[in-house]
Amino acid sequence: MKECAFNSNDPIYIKYHDQEWGQPLYDSQQLFELMALESQHAGLSWLTILKKRPAYREAFHQFNPYQVAQMTEKDIDELMEFPNIVHYKKKLEAIVSQAKGYIQIEKEHGSFSDFLWSYADHQPIDLQYQSSKDRMTVDDRAKQMSKDLKKYGFKFMGPVTMFSFLEAAGLYDAHLIGCPYKPSN
Repeated sequence: MKECAFNSNDPIYIKYHDQEWGQPLYDSQQLFELMALESQHAGLSWLTILKKRPAYREAFHQFNPYQVAQMTEKDIDELMEFPNIVHYKKKLEAIVSQAKGYIQIEKEHGSFSDFLWSYADHQPIDLQYQSSKDRMTVDDRAKQMSKDLKKYGFKFMGPVTMFSFLEAAGLYDAHLIGCPYKPSN
């Protein structure tokens, strides 16, 4: 369903929509990866980041938060020359900061996934979009999540980015009604 797939004809975008976007994601490390990538996409198209995802995985230890949290200033300086990632130092540093926050959340809450899913009462929330015109970009839940994550050192995770994450990770079912890839179908 092209309209649900962001009205895109790009095969990478369509594959992402059909196989990943909006499917409930519960694995803590995969959620960390998605959140880190969402923070890189601030100010850029998501397609740009999707195309760079393999390089980000290589650069950031397959998004193992415990390894990422050990990265130093020197490591970040070296990543400024790493091919096919966004070379914006503050965004690269943000991933390391987010990894440290992830570890703190796991210590305090037991599971990064449970912490995030608690914002949706541990089940996907169907936004019941009829058409792409119905789509929102932010809500109170995204604002609260952004505020709470900032306390753990998460950067480049403002309310609009958080809302995008909630949709992408399947905490929100933002597929249009009638989309064959809607998880609740």
